[in-house]
Amino acid sequence: MTLKRRSLSIAILFFLISLACSGIDSAPANTPTALPVFTATPAQGGGPTKPDNLETVAIARIIDGDTVELADGRRVRYIGINTPERGQPYYQDASDTNRQLVGGKTVQLELDVETLDKYGRALGYIWADGVMVNLEIVRRGFANAFTVPPNVRYQEEFRGAEREAREAERGLWAGSDVALKIVQIQADAPGSDRENPNGEWIEITNQGFEPVQIQGYTLKDEANHIYTFGNFALQAGASFRLYSGQGQNSNNALYWGFVGESVWNNGSDAAFLRDNQGRLVDTFAY
Repeated sequence: MTLKRRSLSIAILFFLISLACSGIDSAPANTPTALPVFTATPAQGGGPTKPDNLETVAIARIIDGDTVELADGRRVRYIGINTPERGQPYYQDASDTNRQLVGGKTVQLELDVETLDKYGRALGYIWADGVMVNLEIVRRGFANAFTVPPNVRYQEEFRGAEREAREAERGLWAGSDVALKIVQIQADAPGSDRENPNGEWIEITNQGFEPVQIQGYTLKDEANHIYTFGNFALQAGASFRLYSGQGQNSNNALYWGFVGESVWNNGSDAAFLRDNQGRLVDTFAY
């Protein structure tokens, strides 16, 4: 082989080696990292850092998705979240998730400004294995964010976790293709909300081309006000309002039935409309 040909072969060889190395170096930038979605670790949860000097407690019993009983007899209601009640879709999923995260474990309890609720339960954030359990349950899609002042220390983290779960359609956020849309909420009634519950209402429209039978559908706020629809069909293009107080149901007006009590918070709240299988039809937040 002549010197000229040998030099050309060496140049081609170096070029191929360089090209291969370049491909290896650039691959990670274009290849998504596969992470286990539900592994409860600080890195995966992406939540806040656990504070120092928290009270160490032992979990004796799981009450439901957002409440536990401690070995010393205290019950702790998780701050910042609301999970389905017994008999509602995803109740068991939320309870099982809570059990998976804290069942039989020694954990850390973090308090906020208000330490007890009206039922005498402790209000707290539970930390297990470096992860805030409250936040993890929201992130897995089995709770909605529900912060009540003055306990709002992590409200932005809860909202972010709910947004992530909704975008991924996890758990509670599994979607329905029903063409119903919440178009407006009148949350602030004229005068006192409690004295004028019919001054607040929510309006829902059928944006599809066929009537929708909504018997068994539910409407819920961020707390635990739940309305279950009876035998009611909404025609294509039609709307109705659900008033919080009492009245005579008609084709364009339904009544929740409250007396001396309101549903929608004036400052901020959210509505969740679900079909009779528990799938999310629409949400509205303000």
